[in-house]
Amino acid sequence: MERWLERFPVPEESPAHLIKHLYVWIGAYHYVPDKFYQYTPWFTNAENLSLLGYKGVRLLQEPSPWRSPQSVTSLTVKTGLVTLVEIRDIMGQLPNLDSLWLSGLLVGRVSPGIGTVLKGRFGGKLRLCRRYTSECITSMLLEIPTGIHFTEFQIESARRDLPSNVKLLEACGRTIVKLSYMVDFERESHSFSWLSRP
Repeated sequence: MERWLERFPVPEESPAHLIKHLYVWIGAYHYVPDKFYQYTPWFTNAENLSLLGYKGVRLLQEPSPWRSPQSVTSLTVKTGLVTLVEIRDIMGQLPNLDSLWLSGLLVGRVSPGIGTVLKGRFGGKLRLCRRYTSECITSMLLEIPTGIHFTEFQIESARRDLPSNVKLLEACGRTIVKLSYMVDFERESHSFSWLSRP
């Protein structure tokens, strides 16, 4: 990021519009320079946004300066350094969001009916792993005014989260075509997947 900022000091003169996949890596000894937040809206053709990292400083600050490219259709969050409220706020900036992958440690909770209204299409793939299979994630997704219409689910869940996961599956009962579900039954894993329709 620092090299990018040195090479392209003026956002509109950078090749940001050529980027399709935007990966933001954070972790030990990594941080996002404040100036980079000015660049994110210039990635006008980015389709995939991934926030990755572990064991380091937090990616976002309060209030968050992050502005996501409106073109993003797929969001991946694989880090415990972004709170659930921040994830929801990023999702709220993505009107074309179709696919979602959440994995890692869950930080914070979202109060029902408070904050950003999610407006994406939510008709692609949903992948939830580890702590992101809990009731607060289910509630956040089920509160989307236009509903969720995911066609593919991949869930790696603890046994205690089965009831909330079933709610998500029921909400997409008319659109789901592929399901992969792995449940951790006290250190025993059982994996099954199938096509629900041809």
